[in-house]
Amino acid sequence: MKNRGYKKLNEKGQSAIEFIVVVVVVFFFLLFYLSFSITLIASEYVDYATFMAARTYKSGNIDRDSQEEAARRVFNQYIAPLDSVIRSPTITFSPANVPNQTEGVTAQYQVDLFYLPPVFIKDGSAPPSRLTLSSQSLLGRDPSLTDCLSFFQRYSNQMGLNIGNTFLINLMDDNGC
Repeated sequence: MKNRGYKKLNEKGQSAIEFIVVVVVVFFFLLFYLSFSITLIASEYVDYATFMAARTYKSGNIDRDSQEEAARRVFNQYIAPLDSVIRSPTITFSPANVPNQTEGVTAQYQVDLFYLPPVFIKDGSAPPSRLTLSSQSLLGRDPSLTDCLSFFQRYSNQMGLNIGNTFLINLMDDNGC
């Protein structure tokens, strides 16, 4: 066969360059999926920690402040192993705006979707790959001891029982709120 004016180009190293390009793309996707998997697992763990905090918040205690403190303590105990993955975890308590509406706990946290070297981050600010996520668990809140006592004091005043601040209020509380 005759060469029709085409010059054979030097193709040395072309397969090495193609290999490098493909390996870089494959490693990028591999590391991205690994980071995405870690983010999903950490999010599920924070969901569980939020549920456990809401469960603790629901349980009766002396007053609302002690219920909130116990829920914060439980949430922080569950989140502690994730310090390297979860950033700035906070919880807030959503009180019922309407009587007998469910109360609960909302957690907000940040997680890096993938690692960016410091070269790509300007002025020490948060990396653009950082996501702000939240988790909410609404289980309600059982009335605290002070809630029950104030309810029975109001009830005794309405009914004219005249047992206001006596030990009989505590006996009424033994029957449940």
